[in-house]
Amino acid sequence: MKRVLIAIFLLSGINLAYAQNENGAIEDINPAAPAEQVTDSTAVPPAWDMETTFAVRDTCSLSMDLYLPKDDNEKHPCVIFVYGGGFVNKNQREAGVVKYCRRLADAGYVTAATDYRLGLKGVKNKGLLSMAKNLDYAVHLSTEDLFSAVEYLLTYADEYGIDPSQIILIGSSAGAITVLQADYELGNRTALAAAMPEGFRFAGVISFSGAIFSNSGKCKWSVQPPAPTLFFHGTSDELVTYDKIQFLNMGFYGTNALVERFEKFDYPYMCIRFDNRFHEVAAFMNTCFNQTQGFIEQYVKGGKNWQVDITVTDPDMDIAKPWSFSVKDIYGK
Repeated sequence: MKRVLIAIFLLSGINLAYAQNENGAIEDINPAAPAEQVTDSTAVPPAWDMETTFAVRDTCSLSMDLYLPKDDNEKHPCVIFVYGGGFVNKNQREAGVVKYCRRLADAGYVTAATDYRLGLKGVKNKGLLSMAKNLDYAVHLSTEDLFSAVEYLLTYADEYGIDPSQIILIGSSAGAITVLQADYELGNRTALAAAMPEGFRFAGVISFSGAIFSNSGKCKWSVQPPAPTLFFHGTSDELVTYDKIQFLNMGFYGTNALVERFEKFDYPYMCIRFDNRFHEVAAFMNTCFNQTQGFIEQYVKGGKNWQVDITVTDPDMDIAKPWSFSVKDIYGK
């Protein structure tokens, strides 16, 4: 496949633009503000249409919030959104998530904001090896729970008006790690993906500041190729690595490293790199809604096999320090 280097505004007229307030400044998306604190109904559209339990794990029940398109008796693509929060916080109903999921449903996609077990909550790290093991455990839990959510939606696809051939994963931060990991496990048909039907593939994956955890060296998809993937990442991200962290065969592979693998094996992707931005890109879901929708329409529904790589550089963009935290800031030593 010939690599395509093309400005995003050429892709069906979609402009790459940051959300701006009335003064023209970049609009911050605050991941700490819960949905129930939002009182302006014009700022956040109506909430989810229904909540349903999809799995019971240990002593907890896992649920998803469903946002449904208008009832037109048609089959729709299904977007599964996995929230971020460092595997320690539950942000399923954070204001930005609610707004984003409602916008996806209004665009014609059955949308499920799904819960998962928080594998790092209350965990104390005692050095790098301990942190790596704890991260591996947390990613294992969240990925297992995501596959349970997928299995549930496939089972009830007719009831919810879902086209089972168009299941799309979207994740932010820890959720982005989870969706990339799920597609990686599926591509290698590991035990985590055992419940997925034979021949099943995700139609697309969208990652806002994600990475893949591997215990077997560089990422490779040995059974089936990865889904077309849209990567968003800040090049200065210190929390979820933009490039890679390796120790022997153990590695944490971020956007830059994954794009190199996609190029090597000719897999379709789109990468939007935000030069000199930190982990705030993980919260750019609403800022980059047009790119999300454009990717789904072109790669998933339109079958495009492009390789598109874009670097966004804006010298006027505020890169204030509050988002430039590190792993140590969140989890300690």
